[in-house]
Amino acid sequence: MNTDVTTWQSAPQTLTLRPGELHLWRFKLTCTPEKNSKRQSILSADELVRAKRLLDPQKRQHFISARKHLRQLLGQYLQLAPNLIQFRYNKNGKPFLAAQHDSHLFFNLSHSGSWAVIAVTADFDVGIDIEKIDSSLDFQQLATRYFDLTERNYLAEFSPIRQRRGFYRFWTRREAFLKMVGSGFSALNPDEQLIKTSNHFYPRSLFLAPDYVATVATISKNISIIKFDLS
Repeated sequence: MNTDVTTWQSAPQTLTLRPGELHLWRFKLTCTPEKNSKRQSILSADELVRAKRLLDPQKRQHFISARKHLRQLLGQYLQLAPNLIQFRYNKNGKPFLAAQHDSHLFFNLSHSGSWAVIAVTADFDVGIDIEKIDSSLDFQQLATRYFDLTERNYLAEFSPIRQRRGFYRFWTRREAFLKMVGSGFSALNPDEQLIKTSNHFYPRSLFLAPDYVATVATISKNISIIKFDLS
């Protein structure tokens, strides 16, 4: 596997996505309710409905912030106003650009804790998953229930102090794959056979921030990953 990965860097003035490139954009979700209220103006009617269904104020703010950044970023690539971006969704809720945009852009969004990341590619699909490490999570119980024997044996080879992070690497790996193929967003109900038999699954673990684990999955073996900070 030939993969070049840059460090996190400031965004260029003009966005150019070349064949074989994968752009990753990280940003903080934290903001004041006042700012989030202004951000709602670029969201679609269905996005606003989804936001209102989130009873937890923080989850609602994070959803609005994530969708606002996604719309603004895709608008830069497409040279369109963010509120003009139209999405379509598959049966599991994975968003794609609507056919009217006539675009070969693929993208995926993930957020956890106070961080979010957007992956953007041209001409091949992508899945991204990030997780904030929970020091109180009983990861061994989850590993026993959801990981196969190979994964459990591999996890057991980690030193005790590194097993928790190792668990999250496996967890984000399967989440990223499922999001790439659009078969669902929860690793609690993975299509195990789909993962095991896939010949076009290339996961890459990435540093996002301290106490976070991130994995990006693509169907392309040779790619260049360029990482940007989105202000």
